[in-house]
Amino acid sequence: MSPAASPPSTLARVLGALDAGLDATRERLFSLLSIPSVSADPAHEEDCRRAAEWIAADLSTSGFTAAVRETKGRPLVLAHHPGPKGNAGGNAPHLLYYGHYDVQPPDPVALWKSPPFSPALIEGPHGKRIVARGAVDDKGQVMTFLAAFRAWHEATGSLPVRATIL
Repeated sequence: MSPAASPPSTLARVLGALDAGLDATRERLFSLLSIPSVSADPAHEEDCRRAAEWIAADLSTSGFTAAVRETKGRPLVLAHHPGPKGNAGGNAPHLLYYGHYDVQPPDPVALWKSPPFSPALIEGPHGKRIVARGAVDDKGQVMTFLAAFRAWHEATGSLPVRATIL
């Protein structure tokens, strides 16, 4: 870098981390989508637990303390990030993120063009899209904030806010 060049902004570093990690993020999303976490079906109780454990483990790699907590129904994931390093963390805004890892039953399975828990990247009318049960509601959205947290953590070593995920 020349003396006149300034270092990239924090946002540029975070966006660079997102771009650099795109393939790994897609692999992680496909891994999560392949778990048939159908909460309405008792036969998938262990799959729901496995999805919760998957998310808690993923969050733990981004500076969160994360745990799977028992409920009367399916387990939930509760995760916390302390925010910026040093004393600034206590004064940083505190955000709450909510999402769900369970999915609706894929019935009728015969209407699917590919197996519902075998994610596929296909060409659609507006470009490529991911097809799998939960890709839209809600594992895809959950992965967007998991990927954003990971990128901030990789680029800066922390998050600019305190965060709780449920």
